[in-house]
Amino acid sequence: MKTPLRVCGWLIALLTAITADAVPVSMPGTVVHELPRSSNGRTYLLSVALPSNYDTNPTAQYPVLYFPDGYWDFPLMACTSGNLRVDGALPELLVVGIGYAGDSPNYSDLRALDLTPGVDSWYDWTGTRCGKADDFIRVLENEIIPFIESHYRVNPSFRVLAGNSFGGLFTTYVAFQRPDLFQGYIASSPSLWWRSNFLLDRETVYARNHTSFPVRLFFAYASGDSYSIISPTQALYRQLCDHSYTDLAVAMRGNDGERHSSTKAEAFTRGLRFAFAPIAPSPSVAGTSMPSALINISTRGFVGTGHDALIAGFTIDGFEPKRVLVRALGPALRPFGVPNVVSDPRLAVHKIAGDLVAENDNWEETLELLTAINQVGTFPCASGSTDAAVVLTLPPGVYTAVVTGTNGATGNAEVEVYELP
Repeated sequence: MKTPLRVCGWLIALLTAITADAVPVSMPGTVVHELPRSSNGRTYLLSVALPSNYDTNPTAQYPVLYFPDGYWDFPLMACTSGNLRVDGALPELLVVGIGYAGDSPNYSDLRALDLTPGVDSWYDWTGTRCGKADDFIRVLENEIIPFIESHYRVNPSFRVLAGNSFGGLFTTYVAFQRPDLFQGYIASSPSLWWRSNFLLDRETVYARNHTSFPVRLFFAYASGDSYSIISPTQALYRQLCDHSYTDLAVAMRGNDGERHSSTKAEAFTRGLRFAFAPIAPSPSVAGTSMPSALINISTRGFVGTGHDALIAGFTIDGFEPKRVLVRALGPALRPFGVPNVVSDPRLAVHKIAGDLVAENDNWEETLELLTAINQVGTFPCASGSTDAAVVLTLPPGVYTAVVTGTNGATGNAEVEVYELP
């Protein structure tokens, strides 16, 4: 027969005391507001995290971060923004998570209504469980934002919207529908598969009618996300880069080793640094650039005619434009014993979509070129040679350096790409 477990009396008393004294955890500096029933028929609950100096700095006005799915992400956003503020990567700001009031609200059904633009028959063939994003935008603009701006000292000229999954889809949609409503947009693992990737077509239409897109737009996805998340996110990022809007700041990051929900911590950390970089106390640590591998491509091959040009592809990674030195060498190779060099190489740099960025036939001994050659430590071209070289500042994207022979000349050549400091 088993001996019964005996527990010391003092231990029972201690456990009883611990149980009796237990209280729910609350977050200091946070408040919750239940709004009146909104124009779209739903009742929203706003969770607000106040800046740490809100009470001690009564004249200050603060930028605001808004995001849906506040019932899931409010603690994460409040803590992440606090950590970044301590590092100087964010200003003091107001954090507003948007949720739903009521007893046991069905978050999945409610967010599917609010965060999806139009009806996707694959998701819901009845058209009754989705597609109310335009109504939610109006609630944001006419009810939620005015409530926050009338109850708190905020800076209405700098707002940021963030979201994950359907929230990332909604964030991206708002960027195109109302680019003036927020200054920054953070789309984590956005469900851009919605309606057969319709937002890619939406961007194409937008580009036909606009040269300006004055927002900061950050995309992130997880390596463990589905193809339907990763592929359209990458494609939309490439489209935005290729259309070269005059005032768009766009970045994308893939988070290795993460999945659709676990990626939020890194995605929001990186995204907040990017979105708030223009007003961060310490821009040098605001994460506006991402370290990337040194570009040092050196490819030698034969330059033919027509489709037999020498082509080297290269990628500018990160958040910000980078300066590069690109060279097409023919005569400069003779001292190294390379035979049959092309006598007059011509260099053209293209975007991946084919648009010409820059071209050069014969390099010139400008101070910029001589300085660039010295910075990367490569050998100089002879004075007056017919080699080609350019210094360019390129936004993130995929490019090709194409070498042809002037007047149909053929022969061996080398194409080089160096990242400049």
